[in-house]
Amino acid sequence: MNPAFEEALTARLRWVDVVVLSGIPGFEEQAEEAIQAAYDAVHALASKDVLIYQHYGPRAPSLLLDVPELADQYNLAHEVFTECYHRNAATGSLGEVSAAWLFPREPLGLPYSKWLASVQSHLASMMRVPCSQVWEVINKVSVGSAKYLLKGWSAGFGASQTAENIHWDYDEAVRFEEEEALRRHLEDLADTYAHIEAELWAGWRSDFEDDQRRLKEV
Repeated sequence: MNPAFEEALTARLRWVDVVVLSGIPGFEEQAEEAIQAAYDAVHALASKDVLIYQHYGPRAPSLLLDVPELADQYNLAHEVFTECYHRNAATGSLGEVSAAWLFPREPLGLPYSKWLASVQSHLASMMRVPCSQVWEVINKVSVGSAKYLLKGWSAGFGASQTAENIHWDYDEAVRFEEEEALRRHLEDLADTYAHIEAELWAGWRSDFEDDQRRLKEV
C-alpha cells in the first residue's frame, strides 16, 4: 500500500473514534483526546508529504474531504511545513521537521492540536451538540478559520474564550441571515401584492372600458 495513502487512511479512521465518542454522554474527555489524535495524525501526514512522500501536495487528500476539520488542518499544516522547509533550505539549516511543529507555547503550554480540540469541546458544550458537529459552526465565522485559530493559539488566547468568541460571532451571523431572509420575504410579498394589485386594476379598467363602449352603442 502506498505509505502516503496508508497514513491518510489512518488519519481518516481516527475521526471514526471522534464521531463515536462524541455521541456518548460522559465521554467528553475521551472525545477531546480523539480529536487531538486525529489532528496529530493529519499534521504528521502533512509533514511527511513535504519532506518524504511529495504525493498529495498542498491540497488535502480526497480521503479527508468529507471531514472539513481534517482537510483544513492538512492544508494549513502543509503550508506551514513547506514554508519551514524552504526557509531552512535557504539558511542551510535544513533538518527533519516532525509533527511537533506546533510545540507548546506560553502562557498556555498546550500543543496546538490539544488546544484546538479543547476549543471544539467548549463550543460543543455551549451548543449542546457532539464535538464532531461543531466544525460547521466554526467555519461559518471569520474568527473560526484555520489560520485565525492558529494565530489565536500562537497569541495565547484561551480555548474557552476562543469558543465563546466563535459562539457569539455565530449567533450574530445566524441573526443577520434571519434578518436578511425576513427582508427578502417581505420584499417578495410586496412585489406579489403589487403584481396582484396591478392585475386587478388592469381588469377593472378593462371592464370599465367595455361598459363604456356598450353604453355608447346603446
